[in-house]
Amino acid sequence: MVVFDTVYNPEQTLLIKEARSQGCAVATGAEMFIRQASLQFRLFTGQQAPVELMRDTLRKATNPAKT
Repeated sequence: MVVFDTVYNPEQTLLIKEARSQGCAVATGAEMFIRQASLQFRLFTGQQAPVELMRDTLRKATNPAKT
């Protein structure tokens, strides 16, 4: 079973935590957000997106206490 939550802040929602504890594969809202952004980046620039930089930036922006 796959559980998908569109909430990206917080990334580890109760739904995601419970699904993982039950052995489900999960897709988080943050991953959806990053994949959408990377596709848009490629469509607008013709270049591969800096996915890891995008992921790090999102995490820092949504959790500034851990920067």
